[in-house]
Amino acid sequence: MKLNAVLLSVAAVALVFTGYKEMNRKPQVHAVNDDACTQQAIKGIDNITERAIHSSKCAQRGK
Repeated sequence: MKLNAVLLSVAAVALVFTGYKEMNRKPQVHAVNDDACTQQAIKGIDNITERAIHSSKCAQRGK
């Protein structure tokens, strides 16, 4: 029972820390060109928010 409470506490602290870190981070601007819009280049972006923004810009570019 105590182990579950400890694991839950550690998970909660990790989630709060990660959320706080992501909320205070400004997304970096990535170039939108043929090389930067490949699937490998998009997958290489670590931050999920930056990846979504970049993917959207690449999709709009293709129209």
